[in-house]
Amino acid sequence: MTDQEKLALARRFLSVLASPDPDVVKSVAVEDVVWSFPGAGRISGEARGVDGVMARAKIIASFKVNIDVVRTLYSLGGVAIILHNTANREGHVLDEHIAAVFSFRGERVCRLDTYLSDVPMAEAFFV
Repeated sequence: MTDQEKLALARRFLSVLASPDPDVVKSVAVEDVVWSFPGAGRISGEARGVDGVMARAKIIASFKVNIDVVRTLYSLGGVAIILHNTANREGHVLDEHIAAVFSFRGERVCRLDTYLSDVPMAEAFFV
């Protein structure tokens, strides 16, 4: 798989954060996809499978998080997308940098590991 193909799959996966659609996840990810998110908050832990991914995506979308792609980094088998996420809700501010690290099995996403610049901020925002 080329770097551009990896990036296209990762970006399509991330599109569900603004517009949750299980068919999108099914089209780019394996059935047993895992999405890890640090901390002990509402969206923390491992989301497993399409249903788990969709549950988390719906929460993020409902909080109207603005997601800006800052940079893309490639490895031999994966891709990392550096994001700058911002939002403001009821006095809670979200302004952090994220590394979304995608791993692939065959031609599909099998894992997304999320690295946050400020875990307590995310925990406080997603209540």
